[in-house]
Amino acid sequence: MENSVIQFKRLLRFSGIFNIVGAFLFIVPKVYESYLSFFNRLNASMGLGGNDISMPSDIFHTLFINTAGIDLVLIGAIVLAVSSDPLSRTNRFIILCNGIGRSVFAVIIGYYAACQGLIGVFAVIGGIDFLITLGFIYYLLRTKRLAKNRSACKTIPAN
Repeated sequence: MENSVIQFKRLLRFSGIFNIVGAFLFIVPKVYESYLSFFNRLNASMGLGGNDISMPSDIFHTLFINTAGIDLVLIGAIVLAVSSDPLSRTNRFIILCNGIGRSVFAVIIGYYAACQGLIGVFAVIGGIDFLITLGFIYYLLRTKRLAKNRSACKTIPAN
């Protein structure tokens, strides 16, 4: 069971780093354009199909790209922070919420890829997020007894 906690921590760290590395360049004004172009080139080289991403032509959409980058990096930092103690009740709730958010993200990406022609490389990213969610659920269930035992020990008053 202790091995499950170690593997859970590793998955959480991977997940947090995945967010931070994947989203950091969206934060920087003008740099995000090169990053979007990179995804277009990567998608073409992998033959994944879909319509190339166009660059936003107004400040409002640019701001949303930068804001999304900030949010995804912050979410990654939160996941890294909770990775040190995945048995804590509060941290388990945060992990569950993050998994739900990742699943919703994957579904929305799937919709845009299937119905709106979003480049396929983002469907791959959505698939990774969905797999991370499955890992979260697996380890949340696998470590449930440990978390309960630990929580019960903390609630017993010491004499």
